[in-house]
Amino acid sequence: MATVAGRGKSVLGIFVDGLDVKLAHLTIRKKRVTVQELKSATLITKLQEQKSAETMVPAMGEGTDAFSLGETSSTEAVPEAQTDDNNAVLLGLLAQYHVNKYSLTYSLAEPAIYYHVLESDFGLRGSKLKDRILAELKNIRAFQPAADAVDAIRTDEGNLLCIVREDGLSLINSLENVKGFIGGRIPFIPAIDSSDVSLMNLVRLNYDLQPQEVSVIIYVGVEFTRLIFMRGDQFYQFAPILGEGYDSPNLLNTVYSRLLLEQDNLAIPRINRIILAGESKRIGFRDFLLQQLPDQEVEYLLAPRLDTSQLSAEQQETISDYAVPIGAAWKVLDPDNANIYKINLLPAEVREGQRVFKLAWHGYLLLLLLFFSTIFFTWTIAQKGKEIKELREVLTLKEGQRAENQTLSSSIDALQQQLVRYKTSLALYDSLVPGSERWSKVLTQISHGVEDLNSIWLSDFTAEDNNLLHLNGFAVYRTRIPRLSTLFDNSLLKEVDVQAIREQTVYRYQIEVPALPGGQ
Repeated sequence: MATVAGRGKSVLGIFVDGLDVKLAHLTIRKKRVTVQELKSATLITKLQEQKSAETMVPAMGEGTDAFSLGETSSTEAVPEAQTDDNNAVLLGLLAQYHVNKYSLTYSLAEPAIYYHVLESDFGLRGSKLKDRILAELKNIRAFQPAADAVDAIRTDEGNLLCIVREDGLSLINSLENVKGFIGGRIPFIPAIDSSDVSLMNLVRLNYDLQPQEVSVIIYVGVEFTRLIFMRGDQFYQFAPILGEGYDSPNLLNTVYSRLLLEQDNLAIPRINRIILAGESKRIGFRDFLLQQLPDQEVEYLLAPRLDTSQLSAEQQETISDYAVPIGAAWKVLDPDNANIYKINLLPAEVREGQRVFKLAWHGYLLLLLLFFSTIFFTWTIAQKGKEIKELREVLTLKEGQRAENQTLSSSIDALQQQLVRYKTSLALYDSLVPGSERWSKVLTQISHGVEDLNSIWLSDFTAEDNNLLHLNGFAVYRTRIPRLSTLFDNSLLKEVDVQAIREQTVYRYQIEVPALPGGQ
């Protein structure tokens, strides 16, 4: 049901069974999955589980790491020294890997998860089906799981096998404890899987299972043993889990008896294949079953479609031992493979917290656009700043010119006021002395007219009642007199006489000038 999004082409798969920790490092290149390394370690104490899964993952607020799950509380206090030893073991497994170059996934087994079969999918899909599953689970258990803790796969009979996570987040807390030694943060975790589903995925990926064939996967662990029945490549049935590991003295007979019992209960006429995984080789389980069932096909789990060339010959023989972490990692590397059950029990808070640091192609495009936008706006701001500076300089100059113009305007206003006063005074003077303006015009016209005229002078001029002016004077040269007469329109040269003044011959003249325009 759920989609699984990995990161990069390198994945570490981890499975914790009691004190035993198994790690498988897988990579993918050109759709070819390769096992790079298989490692195992032994914890000092069991990882402590938190009964309430929801309290393990607080809301990721500002300044909180994507996997900062807080402190776990347990019914038994764990000595700090033992916790530190577990951290050292986990660090020994992960220290050689760069946290930015791989993602990490792990699988859970019962009792961290439990299963429940529903007889139908109710004709629903997606979120509506998830809501219906949650409603059904609420009716059978007091503990109500969160939506992200539930997933489902379809069985051979068309039913739904619901996988529900109750615990299983303590590994993330342990990763949180050692993150300071592996790059300052914990690895990217795309998915949490079920150990049983991981086993079935690995079998589906490597075996050509015919529709009516019945196969049984027997996984012998450190603390439990599981029998999984498959019809064709579909899940068929689980046998009740056995709480005994490989070191149980009577395990072989117990598993054999359980196998026969389940075959009888399920009315299976023939089991076509028995596939052994986990610690089966340590107890010689194949040889034991062949003695009991000589005609039965029994083999340790093989992975012919997995490239194991990077492993030593000895490690290649241990593929079945690491079946669970290999199956979990393979699912992350090749999530679109049709032979993979796509379940994911990762808490939504963890998933969303990791997306903060994830960018698709459009995210990188936006980052590139942001980079060029920053350059563009920086350049634009610099240009605008330059323009503002230039305009301020122009404004300062204009303000200086405006001040000068205001000073000049004030001077002009003062002169205009003074001119108005002069005109007023002149009007008053002219009203007191009629005709004064007439004499001013005559004198002005004469003074302007004789600027380039010499050797001539006026002796007197008089005015008659009829406004005629008589100009009398002398000239050294006779030709000067007509030029003086032409200064006034319609003037009349009345008389020119020759006289001697101080033994110098001069010409006395008399000019009659009619009234000037505007005269009084």
